[in-house]
Amino acid sequence: MATKRGLPMRRGLTAGIVILASVLAQRAEAHPHVFVDAKMEIVGGGAGTQLKAIRNIWRMDELFSSSVLFDFDKNANGVLDPEELAKVGETVRQSIGEWDYYTLITISGRPVRMTPPDRIRALYQKDQLLLFFEMKPAEPVDLAKEAVTFSTFDDSFFVAFDYADETDFALLDLPQSCSRAFTVPDPDEAATNWMAQISMLRPDQKVPDDGIDYSKALATHVDVTCRP
Repeated sequence: MATKRGLPMRRGLTAGIVILASVLAQRAEAHPHVFVDAKMEIVGGGAGTQLKAIRNIWRMDELFSSSVLFDFDKNANGVLDPEELAKVGETVRQSIGEWDYYTLITISGRPVRMTPPDRIRALYQKDQLLLFFEMKPAEPVDLAKEAVTFSTFDDSFFVAFDYADETDFALLDLPQSCSRAFTVPDPDEAATNWMAQISMLRPDQKVPDDGIDYSKALATHVDVTCRP
């Protein structure tokens, strides 16, 4: 996976996408500007407990969606035609690739390398933009060996991803022995854990410049395990 997760990005999904270049020069404020109703499909290989792919399904909020319509409706007919939708999808794909497509999959805290999506499909329904894309692991991932954590987050807090409940993380083509543990982190608990880490620093150590990575600590996630 890419390792750049600096604050200046996250505009890849802001201001109608098309003005990405100008927005990149600005600093995000620490609260969301784009809201996404998110779902993730966790796909197995059909037999066994190997992870085959994950599929992200994002429904963007109406305000952001309207800005995309304004920017990409080149023939001004009030809808996004197939060619315009394809342009939206490709623009998003190019814009957020450097930041791992807001997707993090980890095993014991170690990021799993994922291949970039070949395509991001875009639809426009009921005044909202929908984005669909698939990513495959670039290394073998056996869900029976240890728990694998799946999450989506933006470390600048510019984009907020909302998973309503555990059913928004669907397990597909996996054995019935696989289960998921859905977690919505508690901000106070995250702060307490950080303070505990600070208290354990030796005299020759210093507090990390970035402190705690709250975007990860506060990201809704699911842990998937499969019994052998």
